[in-house]
This record gives sequence, C-alpha cells and structure tokens, in this order.
Amino acid sequence: MIFNIFGKKPPQPPMRDVRALTEPLGSDAIQVVKADASTLSHFGGDAHLPDGLSWPGRNGTPLDFLARLSLSELQRAAAVDWLPGSGALLFFYDMNNQAWGFDPGDRGAWAVVHVPDSSSPPRSGTSQGARKSPIPFRSIGFRRVTSRPSWERPSVKALNLTDEEMDQYGNVRDQEFGALPQHQVSGFPAPVQGDDMERECQLVSNGLYCGDSTGYNDPRASALGPGAADWRLLFQFDSDDELDIIWGDGGMIYFWVREQDARKGDFSGTWLVLQCS
Repeated sequence: MIFNIFGKKPPQPPMRDVRALTEPLGSDAIQVVKADASTLSHFGGDAHLPDGLSWPGRNGTPLDFLARLSLSELQRAAAVDWLPGSGALLFFYDMNNQAWGFDPGDRGAWAVVHVPDSSSPPRSGTSQGARKSPIPFRSIGFRRVTSRPSWERPSVKALNLTDEEMDQYGNVRDQEFGALPQHQVSGFPAPVQGDDMERECQLVSNGLYCGDSTGYNDPRASALGPGAADWRLLFQFDSDDELDIIWGDGGMIYFWVREQDARKGDFSGTWLVLQCS
C-alpha cells in the first residue's frame, strides 16, 4: 500500500463508467432460456432423430440427450452468420462420466448432430423406441444479449481496471443473464477456470494432451496455435438446478466448433470442455 509523507493514502482516481468503457468490447450472443410457450427447441425429452440416423454412442453405450436447438428460432433472436440458417442441432454427452475434454481420448464422449428441423413443437413425452433423457423436458426460447470478454483477455487487461472497477465489470457481465443460468450460443464464454478454451480445443482435437503442461509444451503446439482463432463458442451449458444438472462441482460445459466447419453444416469435429470451481 502506498502512503504519502504524511502517512495518508494518496487519493484514488474516481471510478470510471465500466459499462460504457467496456461496451466496445462486447459481442452479440444469444441467451438460451426456458420458455412456457411451445417451441421447436427444447431441453431434454425426445431427440426426435430422423429415420435411419443412429443414436450417438461411445463404446457401445448411448450418449445422453441434452438439448435440441432450432436454428431458425435461434437465428430470429440474433443472426449468427457462421451457423446454418435451417435445421436443428442436437447435443449429446456422457453425463455419467462427464469427460473434461483435455484428453484426446475423450473424443466420442459427446456429439452434436445437424438434422432437419421439426415441423411442429414436440410433446413432453418420449416416442416409442426413443431413449429417455436424464434432463426434464422444457421448451427453449432465445434472447439476444451482449457478451463481454473475461478479465483474462488482452482487450480487458489493456483497460487497467482497478479492483473496484473489476468487481463492477463482473457485475456488468452477469447482469446480461439476470438471475438465470448462463446458457448461451456464440459470443464470449463465461469461463470458470481459465479463458484459453479456443487454444485447448485446437491442441487437444489435434492429439495433444492438455490436462497438464504436456500439450502446451509440445513442439507441435506452436504450429497448431494459429488455428485457435478458428474456434467459436457453439453452446455454453451452465449447471441448472431447475433441470437438475450439475457439471462437475457447479461448473459449465462448453461446446466449441471451428467456424469453417460450422459454415458447412459439419459439426462432427465439435470439441467439448468442462470447467468447474
């Protein structure tokens, strides 16, 4: 702590308007919320796989169905130019084992499938032959929000926020979601452990182990590094008491996809990261 010659702390600069200061750093995102109205998008329930499409699984065990996001409904909330404008995305994950995504061997513990959209809102029940999701059925709505980068990003560090301003910045970021879980499509993630997921996805999906420093120190990491800029946040799925979901110890799972793949409607290379406190 710094004192002047009279033993008093020097006056602190007045706190800046953090919301206005960080507004230029914002990026459009879409909040995923539970809805009372019937929609084509939903958590849990029946995945409604098209005829002829097998249920995703790993080592003979079916993955758990998480959510169905109608791309037409999503795009009406806010345009995401790197996502297809039609169809639906089905999200699956091994909820029992909850792979973290830092091991190349985790591949297959999740899946994202692009399918034709439903023609009418689904019912809450499960059709004959379908697998029951561990997540209760809830219709989904979409809301446009502004996502801001975490304090770890260079753009925020360059502002030299004081401790008080940093606290206020955290409040500004959280206020976009109200008191709701931070389920989100596109934009900046809300990291729980560290904001370097794009790089992690790039390295692990190319075979480097990132559960410790091994992959980051591998000679191949430098050549692979620039590809981190290709990754986009596809779906951030928060822990949610209402859905009876806890990822790890109250964390989140993040589905990431390379922009060039998403533009082609190819989600087979989607990578997942789990973070928790």
